[in-house]
Amino acid sequence: MDALILISIGPVQDFIASARRSRDLWFGSWLLSELSKAAAYAIYKHNGTLIFPAPQELEEDLQPGSDFNVTNKILARVPVATTQNLVKDVEQAVKCRLDRIYKDTFTRIKGKLDTCDIAKAQVDDMLEIFWATVPISSDSKAYATARQEVEALMVARKTTRDFRPVTWSSNKPKSSLDGQRESVIPETSYPKRDDSKSERERKIQDLHRQYGAGQAERLSGVDLLKRHGSQGDEAHFMSTSHVAALPLIARLAGVDGIADHWKRYLDCLQESALRKELIDSEKIARRYIKNPSIHSTLQGYDGSLLFEERLNDILEGTPTDDIAQVKGALREFLDALLGHVIHPLPYYALLLADGDNMGKVIDAMDSLEKHQELSMALSAFARKVKAIVEGKRAGALLYAGGDDVLALLPLHTVLACAKELANTFRDTMGHFEAQISENGQQQVVRPSLSVGVAVSHHIEPLSDALDLARQAEKRAKAISGKDALAIAVSKRSGADRVVADKWGALDTRLHEFIQLHRSNTLPDNAAYNLVDIAERLEIPGDDITKLALRFEAKRIIKRKRGQSGHEKLPEETIQRLHTLIDTIPSIRQLADELIVAREFARARDLAEGKQERNTINATVDH
Repeated sequence: MDALILISIGPVQDFIASARRSRDLWFGSWLLSELSKAAAYAIYKHNGTLIFPAPQELEEDLQPGSDFNVTNKILARVPVATTQNLVKDVEQAVKCRLDRIYKDTFTRIKGKLDTCDIAKAQVDDMLEIFWATVPISSDSKAYATARQEVEALMVARKTTRDFRPVTWSSNKPKSSLDGQRESVIPETSYPKRDDSKSERERKIQDLHRQYGAGQAERLSGVDLLKRHGSQGDEAHFMSTSHVAALPLIARLAGVDGIADHWKRYLDCLQESALRKELIDSEKIARRYIKNPSIHSTLQGYDGSLLFEERLNDILEGTPTDDIAQVKGALREFLDALLGHVIHPLPYYALLLADGDNMGKVIDAMDSLEKHQELSMALSAFARKVKAIVEGKRAGALLYAGGDDVLALLPLHTVLACAKELANTFRDTMGHFEAQISENGQQQVVRPSLSVGVAVSHHIEPLSDALDLARQAEKRAKAISGKDALAIAVSKRSGADRVVADKWGALDTRLHEFIQLHRSNTLPDNAAYNLVDIAERLEIPGDDITKLALRFEAKRIIKRKRGQSGHEKLPEETIQRLHTLIDTIPSIRQLADELIVAREFARARDLAEGKQERNTINATVDH
């Protein structure tokens, strides 16, 4: 007799949500996948039949460090007689993999710790392994029933908490990242007020060189694991500043003589910096440089070196006059290549995608074989994601497992990337379907991909951007029928703006608005005029006011002139905007979409150069 076993590894919060840097977020995602992979491999070695995941090349895909990503929930069919031993072996395999990663990581940390035992205990205590199992008969209908039972048991198990005594607590300062665990870096390593200038500078340098920590950054054992853990070429993950700078880097990539000018700027930077190791640390992973792409434009250095505000951190401790000289060298570098100083845009995109209707499709399947087929299709999609994100879209993939995607992308490519991901998911998963009853009517639903995009400032906490991306994804998931896109823009001044609609609607309108902005056909103040009248006149549920508001919006659009202030808007543009005023649910939504499109238009202009009205390509970029 067999049994269905469901294993969950976590907690996801500790692995992913408490990240401060993009590299911390990537490593947390990678680590969770590695531990799940170890669990799946242990099941495979016990002659278990893996269902989720269902890799095609079991031996190859489940090896440590492979490109295959595994989600933190594993479903398998196993002989019921071996269940107890299997669970022990799974737990042992996961702990051994974590221990191996811990040892590899902490051998690279040069500084002494308060006690290695505390750091190890914190890492071990982080891990949670839950499991549930139910017997399954050979009856053809038994699988579907058993799967529902084991899912219910898992929910019950997770709500039954284990309370173990904490063996590593102390009166040390708490972690700067999560505020839960104590720091394991000796307090004597941090600069004090009464330290001499040279002693203070030495401590700051040692903190960075030995622990990868800032001068006021307390790190726990878990934090150090994320900060120093690596996977070959991933030792340097691109920063959010680099992603934000990519539109400018793309522009520089096509300019002759950049190598010589960049070397002169770097020489000035190296000569002025007291802490030269900080400049060397501003590099991106070799995997990006090896691929022919815009990432190699700066010879492997991170785009943070193009931001004057980041130079203050990189040149910390350097005299003010020397910092000013380096900033001048940066301006000379940009002016020499572009004919004038163009600063990088300070915003980047964090993309979060999730499959729609997956639960309904999974529930509609009544056999293990069908679930394996679905699982293989999800794995096939996940394998395609990296090439989409990191190919011509020049992004950085943080995680791709099943129907989940998390990635950093520059503003000039994120919309095209999101569209390609949605199309690829539909092509890969579209042949699966489920018959459901809704409002008394039968209908067919198929998997689709909803995407949330957060546009955030490059020096804001990454945790804030992740929260914003989750809000955007939730907004997309709230669209009827889903298959939607939502974009949340958080500027350092002003309120956050969120726009959402189905694929084929929002992305098409945004493309139109981007072209209007890039050709200077539509003035920037048109959107803010619409916001103003919406705030003053829009009354939900009042049809008369709604008609008056639409009439006033049309009047505003009709009297507008282009961005230059001379030419009237083309008649076809006026008519198109008037049509949108009549069809979009609210004037405020139209205004927000125009404002959001302006951000993407600026990025496209920076990456590709300004385009005249008659050179704008009106086709959607796929």
